[in-house]
Amino acid sequence: MPFPGGLWWLLCCRQGFTLLRRDYGEAGKGVADEEEAEESFELRSQGDEGPTLQVTLTQPSRASSGSERLMPPSPYQFVTLRSLPVSDEMHSLITEKKHGRVRDEPDAIVKGWLQREVRGGIKTPWLRPRKYWFVLTEDSLDYYSGCDISARRLGSLVLTSLCSVLWPDKQTYKETGYWAVTVFGRKHCYRLYTEHLNEAVHWVCALQKVIVSKAPVQTPTQILMCDIEENRNSPEVLEQIYHNNPILCYTAGPLYAPLLPFPYAAPGGQGYAGLRDEAVKLFHSLQQLEGVREPALLMQGVLQTCHDLPPLVDEIYCQLVKQTTEPPVPGAPANLRYWQLLTCMSYTFVPSLPVLCYLQLHLQRTEKRFPDSEMAQYGHFITEAVHRTKGRECVPSLEEIARLIGRQEMVCTVQSPSTATCQVAIASHTTVQEH
Repeated sequence: MPFPGGLWWLLCCRQGFTLLRRDYGEAGKGVADEEEAEESFELRSQGDEGPTLQVTLTQPSRASSGSERLMPPSPYQFVTLRSLPVSDEMHSLITEKKHGRVRDEPDAIVKGWLQREVRGGIKTPWLRPRKYWFVLTEDSLDYYSGCDISARRLGSLVLTSLCSVLWPDKQTYKETGYWAVTVFGRKHCYRLYTEHLNEAVHWVCALQKVIVSKAPVQTPTQILMCDIEENRNSPEVLEQIYHNNPILCYTAGPLYAPLLPFPYAAPGGQGYAGLRDEAVKLFHSLQQLEGVREPALLMQGVLQTCHDLPPLVDEIYCQLVKQTTEPPVPGAPANLRYWQLLTCMSYTFVPSLPVLCYLQLHLQRTEKRFPDSEMAQYGHFITEAVHRTKGRECVPSLEEIARLIGRQEMVCTVQSPSTATCQVAIASHTTVQEH
């Protein structure tokens, strides 16, 4: 039975109806009663000082107009942003870089920025300079990654009396635009660059002053030479010194460093390498004498090198004394080669006084241990020669070397206008006086 018309009207007609939990109806009636209050959220910075950043997010009110039904709901309808000035934002967001304290070097003589030449990797094998902070003290030349107190030390070159420094040259400046300062140490070589000549000269003078102030470096051979000289009258002590120090005795292996001190990277001149390198090469040449049949040419080459590089004379004397001390087979042909070259040296060059004393003690010891041997005969021949030899302008010829190997004098033909020719026996120390 259908509802009466009046009842149906009372149930369905009302000012508005609710559909899907959203109110639809006339916009002009009851808006103030049904409208929800807006929810506001404010975000403010906590600082009391300086400008603040304020953001206001507002949710929309419930719409009552039918024209707005098709618009999707938005969680945030209005956003209000008040921006800070750019300078203030940068100040608040970027941490200001603080420079560390400058490294305090109370013992520093000179310090400053220099560029050092370093080797690149596989992809960049060429040499390229990099800037480092260098500090020169009384003992070393150090370089750091920076000048602040937290900088890491990257390397150090210990300075001794054997270190050397090369002055800046104009040719390098023309090629690179930098003045170069080269420092040679025992294991390292620092090539430093600067754009200013006065700065390069200042570093060179300071480095040389430190090097000159160092005490002279003594090699183990020099120290043992002094011990041998002090105990020359004690045969037991001498034998103990030789027994406990293999560096004084024969060796079949190579020599990696000279027996006497030479400045690091000291130039040899005349096409030669440094003195240290040439000393090591000469020792290798001496060892080759043991296996050659005709040693005269090789001996002449050694003598010529000593003639061109006089500082190597004492070194070769020490090397020959070493190789004739405690040989594996005394008096063997290989051992006699060293005695033959020592004979040629004694007729050509005069050693320094410490080396001469060391040589004489060695000859006396050999004659006492092997009195009737050929080594003793060479020793006696050398003893007479070193007291009469003077400086020479040229090294012995191959014929003279052959005579010296046989411990014989040369026969020379002398001819003068007034007398007939005559044969005269001469030695390397023979001189002529005009009457």
